[in-house]
Amino acid sequence: MVVVILILVAAAAAVCSPARADPGSSITPLPVAPMPRWIVVSGSVPGIVEAGLPQSILDDANNPSTLLLVQHIYTNSYLPNGTNTFNFKNTRDLKHALNTGEVPDSMPWILLDLEASSLTPENEQRDPIGALRRAIDAAHRYGKRVIFTPAVDLMKVLAPGTSGQAMYDAFIDQVVRPGAAIADAFEVQAQRTEATEFARSFVSQAVRAAYAVHPAGAPVLAGVSTGPNGRVVTANDMVEVYNAAKRAGATGFWLNVPGNGDACPGCGDPEYKIAVEFLEKVTSPRFPGGGSSDGSSGSSDGSSGSSGSSGSSDGSLIDLLPGSSGS
Repeated sequence: MVVVILILVAAAAAVCSPARADPGSSITPLPVAPMPRWIVVSGSVPGIVEAGLPQSILDDANNPSTLLLVQHIYTNSYLPNGTNTFNFKNTRDLKHALNTGEVPDSMPWILLDLEASSLTPENEQRDPIGALRRAIDAAHRYGKRVIFTPAVDLMKVLAPGTSGQAMYDAFIDQVVRPGAAIADAFEVQAQRTEATEFARSFVSQAVRAAYAVHPAGAPVLAGVSTGPNGRVVTANDMVEVYNAAKRAGATGFWLNVPGNGDACPGCGDPEYKIAVEFLEKVTSPRFPGGGSSDGSSGSSDGSSGSSGSSGSSDGSLIDLLPGSSGS
């Protein structure tokens, strides 16, 4: 999944509860790690910068809380202070990378992005929580934390024939709650709901469900996209999901800017200008929901918001998760 993301989001806890592992696991103590604020495919950053991203937004994103998705380790010239991060579509590849030393000591986070595709084995599609448990056990043994980012299309396997609200409810029950209960961080792939009747409701319900079972203060993120599954959307459609997630307490965002390729055969060219417009809107105090670090403005879904985080709400760019024995 091709992505691009930059900038600061709603405030989150200054510190978070330690990551957990299965009882009896022999693991390396988990080091201090930056609180993820944004996730970005490192190679996509030049496109969004060249599309007119204001320097102030780029400067705000240039810190360790911006996770840069890479296939190999290098320094991004636009975001040299970002944190290189690997994204895995299955547990087998994740464990292999850890066991062979491909994941460097400098990488505190790794992503597990399971989906209903050939990149995720059928057994992991049928049992994503079991796959997550194996990934967490392996990652914690090497002192790494796992962000679980399961795709909603897993419901094609887990609840075939469901659609609409029933599908989203099943996803929350079967994937969000059990996954968020054990992951070090959880990301709700809400981008598919943009410009639909579920744009506000799904992400709000999923973020709150994740917090209800998540370690206190642990990160919960949400996804937005300039072209979910190749569909045409506007920056305002993205902001609608962003604001609903922010009010529900999301502590970070994954901004997808898909382009035509194996991961999205139905997509056209990356919509970098829409990404810039979105980022400008959510950082502008003149736009509803923009420029606020407390999540008090934004979605008009009638909810009051229920952030699962505690601590600072000053909008600071870099919050840290403390080190832990993982027990």
